[in-house]
Amino acid sequence: MKRLRDIIHLVVILVLISGTFGAKASGFPKSIQKKINKAVQKTFPIDGLIMNSIDDLNLDSFACEGAKGISLNTLKKADELKGFACFASSKGKNDYFDYMILFNENLEIQKVVVLIYRSSYGGEIMAKSWLKQFIGKVKGEKMEFEKDIDGISGATISAPSMAKGIKAVSLLLSELKENGRI
Repeated sequence: MKRLRDIIHLVVILVLISGTFGAKASGFPKSIQKKINKAVQKTFPIDGLIMNSIDDLNLDSFACEGAKGISLNTLKKADELKGFACFASSKGKNDYFDYMILFNENLEIQKVVVLIYRSSYGGEIMAKSWLKQFIGKVKGEKMEFEKDIDGISGATISAPSMAKGIKAVSLLLSELKENGRI
């Protein structure tokens, strides 16, 4: 297990150095892409579902406290919108970590998955039981850390950082939808 983690870290470092790493689904290593596909298929069990990146939004121009490197993808069957897959990064104790938020067509959070966690501390945020707290949330409502979202022992920096990032992404998508951009 440690050897596999070391190999994944090496691949991530090499990709970062080459400058091709991004928060887009296609920018992740194949092992992470499998994790993405599995989560999408389990959350949206629809034959023929296609994920397409929305590249023309210039998401870096939005102030999203707690999240960076945001990219957004549609999830469609034919021309019918089924939801969105959003990729973002938040700051842990020493490093950024990457995660995916799956939204339905009404921008209600369906699932949150930590894709890459680079630090040796705070990995407790990858627990499904903790991530389930975000399911059903919409428009950034009821996402205040330690009020609506419980903290988790061992992740005193990563947990509030991720909660803040997910709230910011949820608010951003709501704003984009209200303005007719998605």
